[in-house]
Amino acid sequence: MLCHHYLLMLSSLLFITTRMEPPRAKLTEGTLETWLESQDEKNFPHFDPGKGEISYCQRYKRIKEALTPYHQIVEKAALLKSAIAWQKDARKIIRKQMKGQSKKLALAKVDQIEPLIYLNHHGVDHVDRVIQKASELFIESGCEFNGYEAYLLLCAIQFHDVGNVFGRNEHEQKCKDIMEEKCKDIIKDTVERNSIVKIAVVHGGCWGADPDTVSALAVERVLFNHPVRKRLLAAILRFADELADDSTRADRVALEKSLLPKGSEIYHRYSESLHSVKIEKRNIQLGFEFTSTLAIKQFEKHGSNCYLLDEIYRRTLKMERERRYCMRFLRPFFDIDRIRVEIVIQSVSDPLATDKITYTLEENGYPDYFSSKMKQFNKDLRTGEAERRFIKKEWKL
Repeated sequence: MLCHHYLLMLSSLLFITTRMEPPRAKLTEGTLETWLESQDEKNFPHFDPGKGEISYCQRYKRIKEALTPYHQIVEKAALLKSAIAWQKDARKIIRKQMKGQSKKLALAKVDQIEPLIYLNHHGVDHVDRVIQKASELFIESGCEFNGYEAYLLLCAIQFHDVGNVFGRNEHEQKCKDIMEEKCKDIIKDTVERNSIVKIAVVHGGCWGADPDTVSALAVERVLFNHPVRKRLLAAILRFADELADDSTRADRVALEKSLLPKGSEIYHRYSESLHSVKIEKRNIQLGFEFTSTLAIKQFEKHGSNCYLLDEIYRRTLKMERERRYCMRFLRPFFDIDRIRVEIVIQSVSDPLATDKITYTLEENGYPDYFSSKMKQFNKDLRTGEAERRFIKKEWKL
């Protein structure tokens, strides 16, 4: 009888433990936003409407609404900050150089100042794109997550770029100010606010002098009786942000009307040319296309000139480095092994003439270091200058 009594107690304890563990589920279709809306409130930490607390789905919607005005002015605010800084530096140089030195020398010094940068789109469309890519990563991987993790990730995605309104430098660190100013009344708990900010902050930049920002987060924490894998969520945001830099981010009107500062055009041309980012279970497929006119043009970047093809090489290598870095925190739930790239250059003189460049970025050989040279992956790839000579000769441009 006593044994039976203990078995009943053990059974009750196991039942309570099972109930307390929040359910995890897979995303099979749609987006994280639609999934969040479909969840039962019981799948989230407890909240008390009597104390003015609202559901987690409603909190996310309020956060999204509160940040929309910031998303709408990100590029303008960043450009304005850049212009003010440029003007300040120019005045300092001119005042210093005009003391007994020629105006020509002063102007030469001014030209060395970091150029004005007009960011490619960082607004609502970009945030939606990051959510879409994060959702695709979940769908392809089959990774399970709980409702609270989805909520924290979505909030962090909304916050990850808003710091650009204070300027591009260290924008990752500046979202905390906006959180405290605009969202403190929506998210009343300090721990929850800090968790969202931390996941958003590590999508780029450095932690002190260390670019390994994701490692600064706890591997897993229990928040309000819900296990939260902060490093996993941060790595998803970081990699989804990298994959969201496609044609939707280019300012096509500004490109067509030649309105962009010289140092900004290359970034918009890169985004414009990236027409396809397909996430498969183990691969990322990138599709680029641009004209031969753009292929032979040199674009200003950081005081020197570069070809769009070389910029694509550089940016896809950066994406490969991010893939390797993020996979450290995403495994065993995600297993993306390689990035396949296809670049199509279309002749402007012959609609049937194209030049196709393909390569695959993946780990191979002894893991010595990550090379910044594309030749490591494909020794036969032409550089931007070699491509210019090829186009000039073959297509007579």
